[in-house]
Amino acid sequence: MQSYTHLFAPYRLGPLSLPNRIALAPMTRTSAEPSGLVNDRMVRYYTRFAEGGFGLIITEGAYPDLAHSQAYENQPGIADEEQAASWRPVVEAVHRAGGRIICQLMHAGALVQYNRFVREAIAPSAVKPKGRQLEEHGGSGEFAVPREMTREEIDAVISGFAAAARRAKQVGFDGVEVHAANGYLLDQFLSEGINLRTDEYGGPAANRVRLTVQVLEAIRHAADRTSSSACAFPRAR
Repeated sequence: MQSYTHLFAPYRLGPLSLPNRIALAPMTRTSAEPSGLVNDRMVRYYTRFAEGGFGLIITEGAYPDLAHSQAYENQPGIADEEQAASWRPVVEAVHRAGGRIICQLMHAGALVQYNRFVREAIAPSAVKPKGRQLEEHGGSGEFAVPREMTREEIDAVISGFAAAARRAKQVGFDGVEVHAANGYLLDQFLSEGINLRTDEYGGPAANRVRLTVQVLEAIRHAADRTSSSACAFPRAR
């Protein structure tokens, strides 16, 4: 390990002090309860990484609202107080083991395999996703054509991300990561072949990135208003 002397050195991530530079990337597991609650199996899973020396753990994607954001069956959520509280044993166990933990927030958009709250998917435009759904994640057959989001629904998505980040901070997470890749909602807005909107959220790149920027700004504002110990949530400015 002499070639990787910095790997085990402490690192400063904004206001967050990490014991080393080894991080666990988020990996979809779909091992939560059907209600989206975290269970003991998940506590053991994340704790093992912290006990094994990972300085930073980023969770699997948690859905932020009780509407269109859920992507998979048995996906964990952080969309209400009960779901958020179920994450607390994970956070506390990781902290006891000396690690830090960040919650990944993810909105499915058109890529819905399973959603227990609504029957339809929403997206920037009514463009059918390629490929087929996965039965192991609760889906079957081809993806449905999503409905183009209204401005009110865009505002609701922004509020949902912000509220989820506030709940994450309240239960002790050291930060949040916003999933804006792999074809999920924010990536759908960024992609010109999928985002066919003609309003301020479509067209040139500056418009297509607008929702992601607004989500981040709303999270910053929500985190700044949440009373908690210092963590990696950036201050609003």
